[in-house]
Amino acid sequence: MMFKRKLYVLLGIAAAVFLVMLASQSVHTKHYLPVSLVQFNSWTVATSREMEDKLADLTRLPPDTIRFEEEEENKEVQFQEENNPRSCGCTESCVSDLKGSDWFSEHYDPQQQPILHPDNNFEQEALEWWLKLQQSGKDQTLEGEMSKMFQVFPPPTVDTNPHPSRCRKCAVVGNSGNLQNSGHGELIDSYSFVIRMNKAVTRGFEKDVGNRTTHHIMYPESAVDVGPGVSLILLPFKLRDLEWLTSALSTGEVKMTYMRVKERVKADKDKVLVVNPVFFKYVHDRWTEHHGRYPSTGMLTIIFALHICDQVSVFGYGADQQGNWHHYWEKNRYAGAFRKTGVHSADFESEVIHQLAKEGKITLHL
Repeated sequence: MMFKRKLYVLLGIAAAVFLVMLASQSVHTKHYLPVSLVQFNSWTVATSREMEDKLADLTRLPPDTIRFEEEEENKEVQFQEENNPRSCGCTESCVSDLKGSDWFSEHYDPQQQPILHPDNNFEQEALEWWLKLQQSGKDQTLEGEMSKMFQVFPPPTVDTNPHPSRCRKCAVVGNSGNLQNSGHGELIDSYSFVIRMNKAVTRGFEKDVGNRTTHHIMYPESAVDVGPGVSLILLPFKLRDLEWLTSALSTGEVKMTYMRVKERVKADKDKVLVVNPVFFKYVHDRWTEHHGRYPSTGMLTIIFALHICDQVSVFGYGADQQGNWHHYWEKNRYAGAFRKTGVHSADFESEVIHQLAKEGKITLHL
């Protein structure tokens, strides 16, 4: 009984306290505004400066949130840099930037391997097409000729990919008569790389064509000696050309292709390069679009430069001001005969070169 009485007393006290709390809450409800409205009224009488401070406090993000957002922004920048093909060190532009031109992006393949190497992956279709350009011995194979060739000079170690630490500015110098009285010599010599081709002559023409050469592109029928430090680049149109290069740098036993050729060439063996045969098919498909049987040396050289340089300037291409096709060091009335053979399409190649200049991928000096 005593326990029940105490229990009743406690319940009564609790009920009384509850009623008092209800009464107190009723009084507050009648005579006071909600907290949020009190804050609002205090803001309405505050100065504009105080309002700005309070808004800044309310909108200020916690340090952890700011740090997270900065990390996300850094990741986004890093992602863009990693996926942005423009990665050379040139301040103006890079050839490998594919975003600026839809036309260029449709033609240029950054995955191409322009230089022949034992580890190249050869597309069978492209290789078969190249083998039919100019016939060689039936017993010859590309693998066999490469094996013998790289015993005479070492496989290439040059890195053709763009890097943010360097800017490779190249001058591609053709042999057109429009170089006569051009005065381009000093400008040509100012480039990091100067690429010449075939039987290019500089002595006596320095004012117009310069006298520096860093890379010299040739094939057996147009071969010349190159100076110390110059990279000889073979443009092979057939397997016999690889056989000739091996011989010209060693025994000198190859004296004929489809014509009499230079038996030996002087060149630094550790700087010798060979254009990948598959690269010919790439230029034929993507750039000259099957106009002509295969691309010309001049066209191949420009596209080759687009893959080993970051900026490309082109000199000495096309006819002279009188419309004549001849080399700047000679007057050859038969120099433009190739335009009628169908082997190369000079007109279409000229269109491509001018389009490259229009798209800002080369600087064309005429």
